[in-house]
Amino acid sequence: MKTKKESVAKLKKKAWKVFSEYIRLSAADWRGYATCVTCNAIKHYKELQGGHFIPGRHNSVLFDVRNVHPQCIKCNIFLKSNPRKYDRYMRDNYGVEVIEELERLDMENKQFTSKELKDLIKHYSDKLKLL
Repeated sequence: MKTKKESVAKLKKKAWKVFSEYIRLSAADWRGYATCVTCNAIKHYKELQGGHFIPGRHNSVLFDVRNVHPQCIKCNIFLKSNPRKYDRYMRDNYGVEVIEELERLDMENKQFTSKELKDLIKHYSDKLKLL
């Protein structure tokens, strides 16, 4: 009997789920609380989202840890990433060089393979176990 292969879209969703959890949990304290990088609200990591500095979830920077940080739903969704404050956070924490590198990467057209996504899922699942 053949096993059904998961689609790239399904694997991408799974990869995002584990990556986002890693981003939020790695920023959390021992109690599970982390700070929104744009408004400084302190919330349990499960109440936060993985918010992108470069919006649109472009594949080339989708899973770049420098581009995704904990954000509250207000900043990430309702304020559309709160870009002015996010820019200040990025400049203060990474510098202009990293911002420019992310912008260059964002111009690339990236298509994930099933193997790449499975590797990402395993990588961030393993990192989560270490937290």
